[in-house]
Amino acid sequence: MAALSSIPQCQNLETFTLVWLDSLVNISQENIDTKVLLRNAINNLQAFDDSDKCVEYIQLVSEERIVLIVSGRLGREVVPRIHQLPHLIAIYVYCTDKKRNEEWANNYMKIKDVIVDLTTLITRIQSDQSKRNEYKIDEPLPISFFHTKTHQKKSSRINNDNFIHLQVLIDCLSRMKSTLKDKNELISLCENEYNGNQTELNVIHEFEEKYSADRAIWWFTRESFVCRMLNKAFQVINIDLLYHLHFFIRDIREQLIENKCSSVIHTYRAQLMSNEEIQALKDSIGELISINTFLPTIPNHQRALTILENSDISHDLKRVLFEINADPQLSELRPFSNITSLNYFTGIEVILFMAGTIFRPTDIHDENGILVIQMEVCSDNHKTMKIILENMKAECYNGETNLLSFSNILLKMKRFGDSEKYYNRVLHDMPNDYHSVAHCYQGLGNVAMEKHDYDLSLEWYQKALDTNRLVLRSEDPEIASGYSIMADAYVKKGTFNEAYELYTQALQIWIRALGKDHPKVATCYKNMACAYKMEERYSEALEYFTKALAIREKKSSDHQLDVAKLHNYIADIYMSLNDMDQALKHYNSALVCLTKIYSSKHIDVLLIIRNIGLCYETLGDLNQALAHFEKVALKRRQLLLSDHSGVIQISDDIERVSSKLSNIAEF
Repeated sequence: MAALSSIPQCQNLETFTLVWLDSLVNISQENIDTKVLLRNAINNLQAFDDSDKCVEYIQLVSEERIVLIVSGRLGREVVPRIHQLPHLIAIYVYCTDKKRNEEWANNYMKIKDVIVDLTTLITRIQSDQSKRNEYKIDEPLPISFFHTKTHQKKSSRINNDNFIHLQVLIDCLSRMKSTLKDKNELISLCENEYNGNQTELNVIHEFEEKYSADRAIWWFTRESFVCRMLNKAFQVINIDLLYHLHFFIRDIREQLIENKCSSVIHTYRAQLMSNEEIQALKDSIGELISINTFLPTIPNHQRALTILENSDISHDLKRVLFEINADPQLSELRPFSNITSLNYFTGIEVILFMAGTIFRPTDIHDENGILVIQMEVCSDNHKTMKIILENMKAECYNGETNLLSFSNILLKMKRFGDSEKYYNRVLHDMPNDYHSVAHCYQGLGNVAMEKHDYDLSLEWYQKALDTNRLVLRSEDPEIASGYSIMADAYVKKGTFNEAYELYTQALQIWIRALGKDHPKVATCYKNMACAYKMEERYSEALEYFTKALAIREKKSSDHQLDVAKLHNYIADIYMSLNDMDQALKHYNSALVCLTKIYSSKHIDVLLIIRNIGLCYETLGDLNQALAHFEKVALKRRQLLLSDHSGVIQISDDIERVSSKLSNIAEF
């Protein structure tokens, strides 16, 4: 597999883009020569001689930070059309009549200067960009959120999923072993990206010759291609670029561990942020956030303030100062270190936090026009989050972190194209590793399943099963897993008889190999029951749900959520059979289990309370029904829940039952 073809040639691998709009930009030899010099400041330079095309481009690349050079004549026309765009951060007017153009330019705060001399223009842009690169406060800070209190909201559930996925992705990237081939692929990519930029090419060749793992932080703090590419990769989750840089991420992590802080530190991070970003942080006070990039901070409070005070701001961005408390004695922390002795710039004290470090914002307040956000570093052992993290790692890692694990994580993230690409890379790189090949075939089958191409998924699953049969005995539990996953695909197709036959084969192997009370046996019973339920074969569904429940309840403390779900499934079937007494019994059992895991406001808890109300309504106990519906409505109002059909219907439920009670009262 040709790895380099995975990144489009037109894609900017850095955060900043320099746009130059001038009718002579591609004609004047002086301008052509100047473009070469300007690339030393910002590598990605896009030149336009057409205003409309320039505006269209700037509007399109909203994930970039745009610096614009524009002629006086075209600037007068274009700047009013784009000045409000938040990703446009600086404008330089290059013209022949400074006084005349300053008259209109002074109305736009993003215009940094009106310049008539080309050498002055180059010097000013290089100087300003050097400051941006040094402090990085203009660059987006990639943050994900984990809501422990309100994660039943749809938006919060999406945020939580994103948080978990990125935690596991960064963990995998930082642990994957690398080879010389990985570094060589990065060098080839960079030589292509920086072609024509001799200054940066010289640094790339220096990196190729002199880079070593114990100098990773030195290279990260040096203002060079590798730091800028890494920051951009984290900002936009560029999977291919992150993979190319995984050896660098791993090496930085190892240096942070080797030099980790031993005492509590208090440090600061200056940042420019949008109102939207700030509001998201305000909504996360007391919750958990993850900063998904390496985070340099400085323990010198006054220096952090000076950086902010000297920064140019527009109406789009606000000055923010993060105050961070970090206690290295907490368990299961991402590493952080005082990297002063490892820094490219000598004498500057810096505390560097590992990408993916988890923080808890504790307070946000204004101090003299600067928004101060106080945060503390947290471990990843929060009960709910830890369970989800460990489950996902167990599903993706298969005992080790490698390219196969990476592919599995991409599948979990629903990045199906990326996942497919890296499964195929494993097949290309390790054709004789039957274990990995079988898992790749299964992964490709999972991709097809997610795309609802069930016939293709069955083809891949069959290839996985055939590969495993070459090296495993027929009674191996892995063979049973192959049967089970094929059965799942047949259920999706609606071909139930084939599914039951395969489930039965899987069951027989698992029971003989693992014992009749193994969790895999319980899961298989549950899957068979769900299939029977889909066919409305309720007696068979009850039989297999009950078998699954009997196994899970033997170790109910380890499987509370599974036990709750099984009680809920059984209650649903009794509801369908109009056996309300049995339905109530199992809904109440499910409720007991769920309240041991979730708060009383969790969406799953509220849905079960509603179902209990529906049972009482069917039984004719309208007062009990109304009490349960009103309990759900109260919690819904407290949480402002509005995105789940089950709780949206609660108003109709209350109105319906209240009407029935009124009719009874009239008689």
